[in-house]
Amino acid sequence: MRLSRIIGSVVATLATVGAFAIAGMPAAAQPLPQPPYPPVPPSLTVSDPTVEVGTTFTVFGSGFGGNELVRLDFALGPLALGAQTAADTGGVGAMLPVARQAAQVYTNPTSITVRANVTGEFSVRVRFTRTGTLTITATGLTTGRVASTTVTIVQAQPPLPVTGSETGSQIAVGTMLLIAGALLVLVAVVWRSRSRRTGRSRQLTPVG
Repeated sequence: MRLSRIIGSVVATLATVGAFAIAGMPAAAQPLPQPPYPPVPPSLTVSDPTVEVGTTFTVFGSGFGGNELVRLDFALGPLALGAQTAADTGGVGAMLPVARQAAQVYTNPTSITVRANVTGEFSVRVRFTRTGTLTITATGLTTGRVASTTVTIVQAQPPLPVTGSETGSQIAVGTMLLIAGALLVLVAVVWRSRSRRTGRSRQLTPVG
């Protein structure tokens, strides 16, 4: 009887020690999520690559760190040889999905610091009152990522000449010519009708 109790106590003690040993073992290390490789390169684009003086355009940035401060530097140089003298508005500029576009418009800026959103994107609205080739450079102040783009700023296109009065006078002259032609046709018909009646009267007159 005493032997069985001793054996039972030993078995219970071994079970308890084994349970504590198992509980104290470190869990298997889980692999940490790795960032995408290679990382997405930063990008800087504009709503229109060619704008007129004083026209507001938007600068879009992406591929920077989440909530990172980004410095934008603007360098305005002379127009390239053969540059357009008027903005070409026929194309559609690049539009990136930015959470909220800034309402403030910066005029002739040289440097702006903006904060990207959680996905590393931002947008800035600017305008320049001088012509030239504008180089925009964005630098992430935490990641050090750099992207750049260029914009051509040209003179405003002169307004087209007003041709409404000339068109109206041409229509009036054309209408008068049509009326005159119709009157001439009517006179010719009446004259021929009278000529036929006169000829018939002479043929029916008896000879004395």
